[in-house]
Amino acid sequence: MGVIYDLIVVGAGTGGCVLAEGLTSSGKLRVLLIEAGGPPKNRFVSIPAGMAKLFKSDVDWAFESEPQTSVGGRRIFTPRGKMLGGSSNMNAQVHQWCHPADFDGWVEAGASGWSWTEVEPVFRAQERWLGDDRDPVRGREGPMIISPNRNARSMSHAFVEAARRAGLGKTERYNGHAFQGAWMTELAHQNGKRFSVYDAYLKPAMRRANLEVVTDAHATKVVVDGGRATGVSFRRGGVEETVTARGVVLAAGAFGSPQLLMLSGIGPATVLQKLGLRLHVDAPDVGENLQDHPILGVQFRARSRDTFTNAESLLELCRYLVFRRGMLASSGMEAFAFVQVRPGPVAAPDLEIIFAPIDRRNEFLEPPKEHTFFLAPAVVAPRSRGRLTLRSADPLAPPAIDFGLLSDPDGIDASVLWEGIRLSRKIAATPPLAAENAGELRPGASVESDRDLLDYASRDLQTVYHPTSTCRMGSDERAVVDPKLRLRGVEGLWIADASVMPSVPRGHPNAVVAMIARRAAGWIEGAVVG
Repeated sequence: MGVIYDLIVVGAGTGGCVLAEGLTSSGKLRVLLIEAGGPPKNRFVSIPAGMAKLFKSDVDWAFESEPQTSVGGRRIFTPRGKMLGGSSNMNAQVHQWCHPADFDGWVEAGASGWSWTEVEPVFRAQERWLGDDRDPVRGREGPMIISPNRNARSMSHAFVEAARRAGLGKTERYNGHAFQGAWMTELAHQNGKRFSVYDAYLKPAMRRANLEVVTDAHATKVVVDGGRATGVSFRRGGVEETVTARGVVLAAGAFGSPQLLMLSGIGPATVLQKLGLRLHVDAPDVGENLQDHPILGVQFRARSRDTFTNAESLLELCRYLVFRRGMLASSGMEAFAFVQVRPGPVAAPDLEIIFAPIDRRNEFLEPPKEHTFFLAPAVVAPRSRGRLTLRSADPLAPPAIDFGLLSDPDGIDASVLWEGIRLSRKIAATPPLAAENAGELRPGASVESDRDLLDYASRDLQTVYHPTSTCRMGSDERAVVDPKLRLRGVEGLWIADASVMPSVPRGHPNAVVAMIARRAAGWIEGAVVG
């Protein structure tokens, strides 16, 4: 490949797909998109309920964390999509703008230009809401098709009503507003199938002559020459290749982007020198500030047989294949609630409770055996911070990922989680969900004290698979990128993915990553064409 491109985008997940479309729409730029995986050909990608079938498959990076010291050394399995569309092709398809306080908090942390009033129009413009309500806040003409879940179980509707009766409020909507309450989830679906950013952005963009997509190409470093990013090296089929460009945009995610920066000589000097990597920029915060939402499930035996244990029955298979209806046309994560359980400086939720009529076993890696439902509280404004670093200078070796879950010195994250367990039990005992509750299975009604709940967490704690913030943006000298997402210390290099978030948002952040990439595309095109 001797061709010089205007821009190289590394990573074809949510950020990369949106960037590829946005940077090529005017026809002014020639763009190369590099992806380590291949096309999303696995048959379970398009089936909404097929998410867990993709875990530890050939389209999953299947990361595992370092031992989490606060929960007895537990390692956390973290699936990440390795294909065009990235994790948007293997997530639970929940569409959420997240909370206005998230973005105003980013501004307070030094990310000027990212307030709610500045990002809210982008959320509206990027979605095509197919719901029946006429909320004027919602977008109707964007590329991201969003649908209400018309295939949800009655049990999930019962959860929403029970949560409202338990005191969480009766606010009708969550997207586009400050929110607290319980709702059925809105999903990235069309006609009973997943509709990911790959479908919304990349597939249309791939028809353009000024976009080239290279798959099965593992980026190994950004080429830096004279303080400027001039290209990318990648390995494909055992062969190392280097392509040149006027600029480079990293969209490899909260794990991939900091790893690639460090492999390229941009990161903590002590780490890079120890591994024998040439240092271009001493950037000590590359890989720092890692965040995710810790989650811990409470499982109940269900009286009804209308659970996802029957999802692969002959009846449900026929309903899906013939009509695109039924359990397989639902994501499984059918409802959620958000609430603030601890007083804080901001009036915004600190806890989410996810509801699913599913028998969850071993992080969804084992098939269901009985009819159950679970309520899973998650800390959505975590105080704990972790880090990502290199294990070695081998670009194909996975990074060392330490989430630092429940490690905040004041123990606030743990206290929010324990309150979430107790609130989950209260909701499960509240009508109409109480009629479905045939008894608590895990951790068991006798597990009540903080100490016993911590012991349970050492066996069952995981994350909601929302890693962020390892290349945070800000205005201070230690921020990895500035508020226009330009890397400090290297010209012609940007980052536009979840890694730039100063803090993880309160909710499910796929739409937030798309918003970041949409804004970034305009800034980057202006800088390159300029």
